[in-house]
Amino acid sequence: MNRKTILMSPVDSNILKFFSNNFNVITSDCLNELISYERYHADMQANRIKDKLFINSDSLDLIKELVNKGIDFEICTGIGHKYPDNIALNAALIGDKLLCKESSLHPQINEFCIHNDIKIINVNQGYTKCSTLVIDDNSIITDDESIADKATHSGINVLKIEKGDIYLDDNNYGFIGGASARIGDTVYFFGDIDTHRNADKIKSFVNKFNLNIISTDSHQLIDIGGIVVLD
Repeated sequence: MNRKTILMSPVDSNILKFFSNNFNVITSDCLNELISYERYHADMQANRIKDKLFINSDSLDLIKELVNKGIDFEICTGIGHKYPDNIALNAALIGDKLLCKESSLHPQINEFCIHNDIKIINVNQGYTKCSTLVIDDNSIITDDESIADKATHSGINVLKIEKGDIYLDDNNYGFIGGASARIGDTVYFFGDIDTHRNADKIKSFVNKFNLNIISTDSHQLIDIGGIVVLD
């Protein structure tokens, strides 16, 4: 059985060990010019849109690793270090729709969407991928009002949850998209989903899609910047 290759932050050793036992893991770079809690976040360094992998040009070690492993990608230059210039790759693909802050979306992703009939849906939340757990091609979980509103009006099935109960270093709280990932037929939560006040609603929603639910450990959920599947 071929193991998928994934990109993730190395900051939590327990979570890293869990995924290393089940996947081929490439760890994200430390981008020192970003805000402290963003520096290792995979969703700031890469995004897969359909069959195209986009990589932040600042992620030099990641780029070398991808070349060594023979993984195809496209380098995105000119990504800034402060909001909103830092969120150029932070977009959530749901089927043939891309949720993002359109004015900050990297031009190469924008062009790819145009040529591949992917509809761009503009939202106020710039950290769109951080704030969105994509369940399937037409369903998401989010704690952001603007994402929930625009997604619902675009025909996407949305579970809106409350903010909080997710740890993010040096911030008041983290975000559901950064604290979880769907890979194959499983939704993984980084920590224990039962520590979230909306755990029952979240599990019920996921169960509708006949997906497995796995919590990586017994601790509070932690936003590590999500996971990007690289192959």
